[in-house]
Amino acid sequence: MNNSLLSAQSVCPLSHLALWHITGADTLDFMQSQLTSSINELTENQAVLAGFCQAKGRLQATMLVWRDPQQPAHLYVMIDRSIEEQVRKRLSMFVLRAKVSITPIHTKVYGALLPDSPGFQLPQAHYAVRHEQALTWIAAPNASEQSARAWVIDWDNQIQAAELSPAHWAAADIYAGLPWVQAPIYETFLPQDINLDIIGGVNFKKGCFPGQEVVARLHYRTTAKRRAALGTLAVDAQSDIRAGMDIFACDDLERPCGRIINAAYDPQAQCWALLMEVHIEQIQTQSICLASAPQTAITVQTLPYGWEIAKY
Repeated sequence: MNNSLLSAQSVCPLSHLALWHITGADTLDFMQSQLTSSINELTENQAVLAGFCQAKGRLQATMLVWRDPQQPAHLYVMIDRSIEEQVRKRLSMFVLRAKVSITPIHTKVYGALLPDSPGFQLPQAHYAVRHEQALTWIAAPNASEQSARAWVIDWDNQIQAAELSPAHWAAADIYAGLPWVQAPIYETFLPQDINLDIIGGVNFKKGCFPGQEVVARLHYRTTAKRRAALGTLAVDAQSDIRAGMDIFACDDLERPCGRIINAAYDPQAQCWALLMEVHIEQIQTQSICLASAPQTAITVQTLPYGWEIAKY
């Protein structure tokens, strides 16, 4: 990968994403004990999607985690800015006597659309990482019809112009089925509700983490009836549509049947892209909508992955 691919027309600023640098002798053990993914198994050219739950298994954050290339026992974390301070304080409560420091850093994050290349195909469990010319490239998941994508961490402020709309990138995350916990849905969903277990964000063999008993019980003893689904809604860009809003069956606007996880207006398709937590059977048999637009049904689309998961 090289900097010539970073044309202004293919890059967008992702100011909604914040970065941490986690340092100290106990960093790996501490984060291994707190997150839903296995941090100890990460190699230096991988990132992993992970969740941070409260005791009842409800997600307080989703985040991307990778090793510091200069100090592999230290970590970098990318998290939604609307929750980053709240989650940092929450994590810090568990540090106690461990030698761990969680430090916000102010390096800029960008999204880049890239030509297909062997290192940046659709990730499954791990996300390819490359460090080149004071830039860190991290492969982003994408739907099959999308261009390859990468997050770009610009350590030396090399990127001077970025003209791609952040809404385009947010919609692409949704089409890829990638959920981000934001402030309106803090402590709302279990990992299975947003498909985190399907897309490599939960490792059931790694041992304990906060809420592990609840999450593991749902995995091994039952079948998740609620999952994240992809939808589009053909209403204008000025419509008030956001994370945390309830979804209803079109013939029953009294009782919610789901909730929006993430929403973004897709300027290219001229519709809203919605990642929605829904009851699987209901969306297969009923038309669904928002209470604010009851006459316009949400069109359920196909995610780039299925809901099935092995009970290993």
